[in-house]
Amino acid sequence: DIIPFLSQMRCFVLLISLLALHIAHVACGRSFTIDWDNDRFLKDGKPFSYQSGGMHYFRVPRQYWGDRMNKIRLAGMNTLQTYISWRSHELVEGEFNFEGDNNITEYLSLAQSYGLNVVLRPGPYICAEWTFGGLPYWLLNKPGMEVRMYNKPYVEAIAKWFAVLLPIIKPFLYENGGPIITVQVENEYGAYGPFVCDKKYLQFLLDLNKKYLGENAVYFTMDNTNDKRLECGAIPGLLKALDFGPENEPAHELQMLRKFQAHGPFINGEYWAGWFDMWGGGHANRNATKVAERLDQMLQLNASVNFYMFHGGTNFGYTNGAMSKVPGRYNVRVTSYDYNAPLTESGDTTEKYFAIRDVMSKYVELPSDPVPPNSPKWKSTVDIQMKTRISLFDNLEQFSKCVERKLPSLMEHFNQSEGFILYQLQWSGPLHNISLYGVHDRATVFVDRQKIGSINRMQSLNGSLILPIDLVNQLNVRPDKGYTISILVENLGRVNHGSYMAVDFKGINCMVLLDGKNVNLEGWTVCPLPLDSVQPALQNMANLRYPPSGSPFTPSIFCGSFRKLNGDDTFLDPRGWEKGIAYLNEVNLGRYWPTESPGDSVRSGCVLQAG
Repeated sequence: DIIPFLSQMRCFVLLISLLALHIAHVACGRSFTIDWDNDRFLKDGKPFSYQSGGMHYFRVPRQYWGDRMNKIRLAGMNTLQTYISWRSHELVEGEFNFEGDNNITEYLSLAQSYGLNVVLRPGPYICAEWTFGGLPYWLLNKPGMEVRMYNKPYVEAIAKWFAVLLPIIKPFLYENGGPIITVQVENEYGAYGPFVCDKKYLQFLLDLNKKYLGENAVYFTMDNTNDKRLECGAIPGLLKALDFGPENEPAHELQMLRKFQAHGPFINGEYWAGWFDMWGGGHANRNATKVAERLDQMLQLNASVNFYMFHGGTNFGYTNGAMSKVPGRYNVRVTSYDYNAPLTESGDTTEKYFAIRDVMSKYVELPSDPVPPNSPKWKSTVDIQMKTRISLFDNLEQFSKCVERKLPSLMEHFNQSEGFILYQLQWSGPLHNISLYGVHDRATVFVDRQKIGSINRMQSLNGSLILPIDLVNQLNVRPDKGYTISILVENLGRVNHGSYMAVDFKGINCMVLLDGKNVNLEGWTVCPLPLDSVQPALQNMANLRYPPSGSPFTPSIFCGSFRKLNGDDTFLDPRGWEKGIAYLNEVNLGRYWPTESPGDSVRSGCVLQAG
């Protein structure tokens, strides 16, 4: 019947109109601006400074977002800060993911529900000790690519990404009724180089932000307090923030800022209350008392302060970054991003948390509700037996599509972001030395399944492994019959900071020498092994082949199971193991390497189900 239909349609139009009026009413009168003359922000016309906690949505399972935001609020913070990880949302070019832990709109809405403003850092480059600085690896496959410069393929890719991202963000700007009060342009650009200083690139990013977010949003850049960095990273007329830790005197940092920006709010956009950990090093530890003292001094100067990090979270899967500023120098971030932050990796409060809260109580009225107690941790009462061992070499067809290729043959050639890549070569005759050049990042060499040794980029890009002269007796190899050389290369983490980001291709980048002979053009079998999950290959255990008892150890998957009878968080303690990746159900928890970082553990909580 057409008449009832039209009546329903009128009601629908009326409802939409009323909703639009409601949104307009909510946003009406909301403003966030800079009072340049008085060196401050104005929020709805009133003087304002923010005290912020850094927490990256992509490092924290969404089930925990609310708990962490609440604890940040209860410490006296009025703001939340996060990067946007391009890589997380567009791992495959043109395919966008804003679901689950990537649901940035849910994150922003939840922050607002806790009364928190948001400082947004959309990059596209974010550093963050995150693989490739948050950029998607597929940029490296584009001819002529140079990142973090006004480079045609780079800026074209950014334009496509921002055309998707920024319209999603716009409704969450403060003037539109949302929580976002400021938006960063790029990130610590003055440190890129040495001193690239590509102002055309910075202006391009600012113009692109304004195209989608408008002219009224408060944009800013941020750099370390170094004259050249402050100069290179600045955009004329744009607000500049600093980043520094408790070892720096705030008054001195303010003087440095005023050399480049005579007026405007004083912002420490990354107050380093802790620091990241690297494989081969200990756990960072910054004194809670000192952190609190410096906070007090900054607040006396009416500074806006963001704690980097307030809650660090975890580099799940293969998402940790690495550093390479000069050729041959490479160090890697660990799986934990605890950061010695006020809230631990598992979200527990610390001495530092309460020291910060005490300082904040001098300047703001703290929320009346109590700080929640730390969460209980589940511990198994029995040993978890890893009863099943599946040899990777015996089941390659289940995990990879191997091809015949000459070298170099790299992960990027297979559109592979992370994981491993295996090179195998059939050889015969005596062999005394295997030399690898351009290893990115860790190569383990086997001769007929027997491990010879490893070459690790953290120590050297190149290396040689000396084989036993007596292959027959010591390695049980028959040189006259032929044997298999297997080289398993692991991507330990893409460079997230430094001028070598765009040349960090993964695999054997240069050549393999056998007793001094270049064998790149021989008949190699190359097997890409992303191993994002091993679950699909384990669905039909009957189809898998198992190594005979007493056979040499090769890269293997060990399987075990256990029952967990409550919903508490827990940790996986890998002490006593060598090196590998931990999976729980279908989730890649991340790397373990206790010989390089004895204190590191792998966190799991919401990926476990009780029972």
